[in-house]
Amino acid sequence: MQLIRLKITNKGTNAFAGTGVYVEPEYFVKYSLYDPIRGKAYMAAEKREQVRLFVKKFEDVMASMDSIELDQMMAKEIKSLALEPVEKKIVQAVDDSGDFLAWYDEYAESRRTEKTRESYEYGAKVLHEYCASLRMRTLTFDQIDYARLADFARWLTANGKGDATRHMLESYVRAAYKEAQKRHMVSREHDPYLDYSIRPIPTKEIECLTREEMRALMNADLKKKGHQWARDMALASFYLCGANLLDLYEMPKEKKGEAVFVRHKVDGHWQIPQHIRIEPELRTLIDRYGSDTHMLHFKGLYANYDTFRHKISHRLEEISDEIGFKVNMAKVRRTWATLAGELECPEVVIDRSMGHVAKTVNGRFYEKYDWSRTAKWNRRVIDYVLSA
Repeated sequence: MQLIRLKITNKGTNAFAGTGVYVEPEYFVKYSLYDPIRGKAYMAAEKREQVRLFVKKFEDVMASMDSIELDQMMAKEIKSLALEPVEKKIVQAVDDSGDFLAWYDEYAESRRTEKTRESYEYGAKVLHEYCASLRMRTLTFDQIDYARLADFARWLTANGKGDATRHMLESYVRAAYKEAQKRHMVSREHDPYLDYSIRPIPTKEIECLTREEMRALMNADLKKKGHQWARDMALASFYLCGANLLDLYEMPKEKKGEAVFVRHKVDGHWQIPQHIRIEPELRTLIDRYGSDTHMLHFKGLYANYDTFRHKISHRLEEISDEIGFKVNMAKVRRTWATLAGELECPEVVIDRSMGHVAKTVNGRFYEKYDWSRTAKWNRRVIDYVLSA
C-alpha cells in the first residue's frame, strides 16, 4: 500500500501533507479530492471517511480567511494552520486517542535529510504491516503502552528483522512519540518509556578488511567497466580516514591541501570541521575525478545521492565476487580505524580523524585539536597497508 498525500497549492507555492491513509495503488483515484478510493480497496469506506475529514481541516482553515488574507498565505502556512498541534487549540486536556500512525507519517516527512526520511518511510511501512497483522485499522497514542512496545519488538524479530533493524525501527517510534509529547499531542502521565527500554544491539565482532585485503583491493586489476571508479571511491574514503560516502559525494573543494568538511551525520549538533591532509594517493584520485565545484565530480554526474549510492554499492558487490572477499563502504571505514588501532594510534586521534563528536567536556569546549596529528597517523596507516 502507498500513502495518500494532499497537495496544497497557493500563490505559486506548494506543500504536501500525509493523510495517514494507505491504499493499494490500483484502487487509488488520482486527483479526486473527495472520493480518491475505489470501493474494492481494503476498508474503503473507513479510509474515504478519514480522507474526507483530513481534507475538511484544510477547507475549514481556508473558509475562515477572507480573500486578501488568503492571497498572502504560502502553501506551507496553510498546511501548518490546518495541522495545528493540539496544544494551540482551546482544549481542556490532551486527547491521547489521536492517530499515532498519521503523526508518524508527518514526523517522517519533517526529517532533515533525504536519507533519514527514506529510513522513516520504511519504518512507516513496517508499522502499517504490524497493525495489519493484528487487524488494527490504526494505532492510537493510548494504545502505545509497555505491552504494545514489547509486542512490536517481538513481532519485528519474529518477522526476520535483525537486531540493528529492530533497534532502528523502535528508536524511530520512540522519537516520534517523544516529539508528540513535546507538542502536547499526548500526555506524559502514562509515558510507556518510563518502564520500557529498547533492547540494545548485541556487540559483535567488527567486520573490516585486513591489512592484506586492503592492499589487495588497492592493487586489484579490475577489467569490468565501472569497477575502477567504485574501487577508487572506496580508496578515497580510506585515504580520508574513513569518510562516509555521503561526505565524499558532497565533499567541497580542497583548502590549502586539505579536505575540510563537517560530517553530514553530525552537522546538526557539531559544526567543527575535519581537516585531513591530502596524501599523494588521494591526489591521484582527485586529478582523475575532480570538478570545478567539488573535490569529486560525482555530484554533477548523478541526479541525487541515492542513485550514486545504489550504483556504487552494486559495483562493490561485483568487485567482492571478483577479488574473493566482501568490500563495502562501511567495512572500509572500519578498516581505517582498526588498522590505526593496530598501530597503537591514540583513541582521541582516531575519534577526531573519523569525525566523531568529542565525548568529554574538555574535548567539546576547551581543547583545540591539532590536525597535524591526524596527518601523521593517516600517513602511517596508508604506509602500513602499502608495506603489507
